Amino acid sequence: MTCDATRPDPSIPNPIVNLAPASATLWAASIGGFLFQFDLTALVAALPDVGSGFAANAVPAVWVIDVFSLALMFALPASGALADRFGRRRMFACGTVVFAAASALCALAPSFMALLAGRAMQGLGGAAFTSASLALVAATSSAAARPRAFAINGTVIGVAMVVGPPLGALVAATIGWRWIFWFNLPCCAAILMLIRSGVPESRGPGMAGAPLDWPGCAMLAVAAGGVAVVLLDGRTMDVVTLALLLGTAVLAVGAFMVIERCSRAPAIDLALLRAPRFAAMCIAPLASSVGYWALLVYVPQLARGPLQMAPLAAGALLTALTLPMLLLPWLGAVLARRWPPQLFFPFGLAVIALADLAVAPAIAHGAFPVVIALLASGAGAALIQAQVTAAAVGAAPPGRAAMAAAICVTLRQLGFSLGIALLGGLVGAGGEAGFAWAFLGAGVLTLAAAGACRVLLAKG
Repeated sequence: MTCDATRPDPSIPNPIVNLAPASATLWAASIGGFLFQFDLTALVAALPDVGSGFAANAVPAVWVIDVFSLALMFALPASGALADRFGRRRMFACGTVVFAAASALCALAPSFMALLAGRAMQGLGGAAFTSASLALVAATSSAAARPRAFAINGTVIGVAMVVGPPLGALVAATIGWRWIFWFNLPCCAAILMLIRSGVPESRGPGMAGAPLDWPGCAMLAVAAGGVAVVLLDGRTMDVVTLALLLGTAVLAVGAFMVIERCSRAPAIDLALLRAPRFAAMCIAPLASSVGYWALLVYVPQLARGPLQMAPLAAGALLTALTLPMLLLPWLGAVLARRWPPQLFFPFGLAVIALADLAVAPAIAHGAFPVVIALLASGAGAALIQAQVTAAAVGAAPPGRAAMAAAICVTLRQLGFSLGIALLGGLVGAGGEAGFAWAFLGAGVLTLAAAGACRVLLAKG
């Protein structure tokens, strides 16, 4: 298998009998989505064991998740542009190979810093295959079939989110957390088999010779990284260091805006944000990451801390947050067809927000009310998760399909990274009530985003 193949090789037997290109693409993308979410949720459940294995406390251990998110966010805009220019199938294959190699490095990591380096490499590979695969699904599906295709993709991802936490906790408690990374390799092999045998190539028209916007990607990562460091570790820093980090983040944001406006081929075309509908589809993944995805990191710590649950029980509690991702994407596809966008997306965000607000007082009353609130938060996220990407891709010009998908996933990762840092800061600063403050903060921010999304969609 080589990364420069542009179409299936007819001389190689196809192990997937009579699989149409659209089906091969959908299943390759779905396995990639499964891999992406299983790696995250299983590792989150095993995070306390990873930290204890390297003598890292809760906040440094969180960097195993956040460094992946930051690397992903840096690479996503460039990977979307690369896929549109040089071929989405090619980028899908290359990203899968990099992710597999990085997973092996993580499994063999001799130190915490080596593990962080492997996780950063995973983020780079994950960015390539995520943006390319979503654009391929959109390119091989008709407008009428696109919601169903993304619903199937969302359901497969939901399976990963349901089985990831208990399996991650079980693996960590029995054969060791490193086997979570070894599991990635057969999944990558299956993706490469499907790419080789049935996935067609596609590109953005007129994009072949456009330059790449590496400076813009770098400035975005510097800005998010600076804020994340301040939120996670700011309490231990002196005033001068804090000021330098915040100043660097502000300057990086300004530089990013200037670079994107001046670039002939920006990684993130800010002109797309002028359309209210597309802008709303940017707010939705950002807010759902703060209100839902960032909770994945702290629910196991909540379970093993204030709720005093055993490791395997903590993995089961996390399943309450992820189970709706398996059961409800199809309902989201149905509602997305029947409800107008200005109702559908704000409704999902509002459900997430209200559920987060309910978790805070529920903590004092034990695990059962927390489970109910987590199920509700997962339900809100499951309804809109897959449809956000479909709506963002549909709101962009055809030649910007991979860029639109990359922007959507980039903002989801930005919200995830900053949400982890924000909630971590609240947990650390709030003492015994830290987890309650964290869930309250997530709920308030998500509710505000639901209102903003409603206003923008009403305009578009």
